[in-house]
Amino acid sequence: MNIILVITDARRKSSVFVTNKGTPLTLKAAVALAFRGTIEDIYPVQKVTGVYLRTLRHVPREKELKSLSITSKALISYAQGARNAHSVQSMSSYIKLYAASLADGSVYILPVGQPHLLRMPTAIVKKIFITHKKHILDAAKEFSIDPAMLGAIIIDEIARLFPFEPIVEALGGNIVGVNVSIGVAQVKIDTAHDLIRRGIYHPNPKDTRLPYARLTNAGRRHLYNYLIQPKHNVRFAAAFIRFVIDFWSEHIDLSPRTDIIGTLYHRGYGEPKNNPNANERGKQIYEEFYPMSKRWIV
Repeated sequence: MNIILVITDARRKSSVFVTNKGTPLTLKAAVALAFRGTIEDIYPVQKVTGVYLRTLRHVPREKELKSLSITSKALISYAQGARNAHSVQSMSSYIKLYAASLADGSVYILPVGQPHLLRMPTAIVKKIFITHKKHILDAAKEFSIDPAMLGAIIIDEIARLFPFEPIVEALGGNIVGVNVSIGVAQVKIDTAHDLIRRGIYHPNPKDTRLPYARLTNAGRRHLYNYLIQPKHNVRFAAAFIRFVIDFWSEHIDLSPRTDIIGTLYHRGYGEPKNNPNANERGKQIYEEFYPMSKRWIV
């Protein structure tokens, strides 16, 4: 067994090691296997601050742990459609493993901007969606928005994140430290904090630490504990949609414009105008995912 991809955490320390079997290992798990000699080309190093993994000297540069590394921020950006993630070869190796794990003959969703290998079985998307159905309905009612619109946006996020979900789970709270997206609705930590600050949604009014006067990494780690909970994650998403609709209301009623809301959800609330245009991702959310959501939400 060998390592094909390494994810560094917010402190730029190697935190997750993905094997050529597609299994993500925490540092603790990888160290244990390295001590037993199960993983090729690496060895553990004991230091005062802890145990670390190093590459053996004879290993080619392209297979060194450093060469296989990508930041957690870049991983999430890649899942969201960005193609500027560094260490492309290591990412490519993981994507090929993911694609090989998919069953033939299934019906797939392919999010706009994603490589064909990152397609997602529709049946799995639906299964995940259904587990969050109650949260979607409750959040839509609480913020007076179309539940099918909220569901369509969540379908888009599920399909984009799923290939990397095992890695993200292994990272856990170590992903915090940058303004990354969290949870089933992929809500940015800073966006959630802004919604709390504006009084639009508070996950726990008794928590006097929120909102912070200045959001630090310690504050982000605290807020992460709320964002990782589906009931809060989906409500933050609904709250953002409500905010966007209200923010644009003097220019246009975006309530029926799932394509525009879908565009602004990942771009930010934007600058209101009378004739906004949807991007390709927003169009897919409306044309493909909205009908799915309407069927699944009933």
